[in-house]
Amino acid sequence: MSADPATLAFFDENAEVFGDHAEAHADHTRLDAFVRALPEGGRVLDYGCGTGWASAALIEKGFRADATDASDAMIAEAQRRHGLTPRKAVFRTLSVRQRYDAIWCWNALHHAERADRAAIFERMGTALRPGAPLFLSVLKGPVDWRDERGCLYSPFREDEMTDLLTSGGFDAPDYDHGTGRLFDGKPVLMLYVRARANG
Repeated sequence: MSADPATLAFFDENAEVFGDHAEAHADHTRLDAFVRALPEGGRVLDYGCGTGWASAALIEKGFRADATDASDAMIAEAQRRHGLTPRKAVFRTLSVRQRYDAIWCWNALHHAERADRAAIFERMGTALRPGAPLFLSVLKGPVDWRDERGCLYSPFREDEMTDLLTSGGFDAPDYDHGTGRLFDGKPVLMLYVRARANG
């Protein structure tokens, strides 16, 4: 999750109502497609877990889910809604080697500061076992902005995403595109990314 103070303040102050929005827009169809590539009982990092809906679904399907988030209030929501115990962490502090069979990151990485991106992708590549899958759902676009609440959005261009994945130790990605709406109703373009760690 982002280390940006204004973004963290937004999630800490709006955790319950944002949680309602996040749960209503949880994409279990994409998650179901993602888990078909995983080994039985595999260990998955839910990176920027929010309410923890994906971790809860993964556990129900028989996987081991490690949930992380940087917002104390969102961690409390994940505990309240799904009985989870996420670990508090920002994206750039991931520091394990070949621990995970997959990484799932839903609508969170576009809150990370642009300056941290290269390090984050390198750390994701290191955290995955060789050949393990990565799924990202991020905003698509060329420029950063803040909403009226001060929350930071740093979208990704497709060519930038490809370069980050290649440098981070991933094979050629597959992309899907879509549309969505932010918490405030603003329409946005979405980029859905599937890649595998080299090896």
